[in-house]
Amino acid sequence: MNTTDSEIIEIFSAIQGEGPIIGCRQLFLRFGQCDVKCAYCDTPLCHAPVSHGTVEQTAGARDFERFPNPVPVEQLAEWIKRLVGVEGIHHSLSLTGGEPLIHASTILALKPLLADLDLPFYLETDGHLIPQLKQVQSVIDSAGMDIKIPSSAGFPPRFDINRTFLEILIDAQIDVFVKIVVSEQTRDEELLAALQVVQDVAPATHTILQPVTPFGGRGQPPTPSRLLELDHVARLTLPHVFVIPQTHKMLNQL
Repeated sequence: MNTTDSEIIEIFSAIQGEGPIIGCRQLFLRFGQCDVKCAYCDTPLCHAPVSHGTVEQTAGARDFERFPNPVPVEQLAEWIKRLVGVEGIHHSLSLTGGEPLIHASTILALKPLLADLDLPFYLETDGHLIPQLKQVQSVIDSAGMDIKIPSSAGFPPRFDINRTFLEILIDAQIDVFVKIVVSEQTRDEELLAALQVVQDVAPATHTILQPVTPFGGRGQPPTPSRLLELDHVARLTLPHVFVIPQTHKMLNQL
């Protein structure tokens, strides 16, 4: 398989439901495969081989067609150009997953193929694949970076790696925000440890506390009063803290 052929789950146009660009129209390129398995994961297809993906034929119409995986990068570019069209309604191309940095070679090859479009690349990442980030940093315009904590993700933290990852984004002058998913089990101490990563590297970075969205019987968000307590802890540490749930789930935006 060519290094720029990728396993794709879906390509579609929708409203971004997370982070500071919430409410913006984006084109979503959802890659398959992920090297972590969060307890609250709502994309189970990224943890198994996906023989076929789906692509919208018309932006926002939900008129999906199936295609076989893997997909050559030239085909991805053709689909993206068709969905973007000439109206210019999309804020950016969301590179999401799974973990899109697993497909760094595809991302790097895709950018020049879309050079005639005014379509910034927006990376949604787990924030730990450092070599792959270095490979694509020149083509990324903005990024949403997760810092995983044990109470919600279900595995040990990687704060040192997260710190280095954030440093690379800042040094590359990529517009970045940090997202921390919190649950009913989240303790002040682990949240403070995650916030310290941001404080050490770029304290002015916007930091999102995202209450976990239950999926498949897994994950429970903090109670309203506990969420306010976590918000209070965060605001005493960093100046730009926001509490934003996954609003695309409320809007049925996939």
